[in-house]
Amino acid sequence: MTTEILILYGSQTGNSESAAHEIADQFPTKLAPMVKNDVKPTVMTLDDFLETHHAPWTPIIIIVCSSYGVGQAPLGARRFREVCDALLERKSENTYAKLLNGVQYFLLGLGDSHYTTFFRNPTVMNEALSACGAVMRGDLGKADASGTGDDEQGKVIERWVEGMWAELANVVNELKRDEGQLAKAQEDTWKLCLELFVEWRPKKSLSFGTILVPAIVLVLAQHRNG
Repeated sequence: MTTEILILYGSQTGNSESAAHEIADQFPTKLAPMVKNDVKPTVMTLDDFLETHHAPWTPIIIIVCSSYGVGQAPLGARRFREVCDALLERKSENTYAKLLNGVQYFLLGLGDSHYTTFFRNPTVMNEALSACGAVMRGDLGKADASGTGDDEQGKVIERWVEGMWAELANVVNELKRDEGQLAKAQEDTWKLCLELFVEWRPKKSLSFGTILVPAIVLVLAQHRNG
């Protein structure tokens, strides 16, 4: 049995994207020797996860994402951030409190402490996922672009990734997959996306009748005028 692990990212300058692909590249040497089943990493942007694939939640997700500007989401994560904001706004309603039950995630955040909103975007994502029942595993990674010495961003990313493997292996080996819950999570997430993003809704196609009737009327009008 193969366990698919999604590695989702949002990246403005390419650092988060590079880290996401590096994590996937290390699966054969770092994770495979520690787990009982085969594992398959799939890398995509957070927005593609929603718009292109319609939110196919898996039991284990790794997120690598930065903050951009004044705490905003970077490229490839802006729609996902809007979904997170909506989930937090509706937290008091308890509508989505169990949406992501059965989902476990690892989160590596990137940012720049020169900005007052340092780490805002990963924080919002973490709060939203947790509010919906998902469980964070391992430490919340905080890689600061303004860090120096041992806190230099690249070194922080390396340490976080290296420290993730043992915990990730434990999660994989203890995994109990609930297909029904995951299917419902996908369905409810996609419904929310269609509510938020009108342009994602299926375009209504014209039926044969709506084309035929006006055509008949036009022909009759031309016949009378002739």
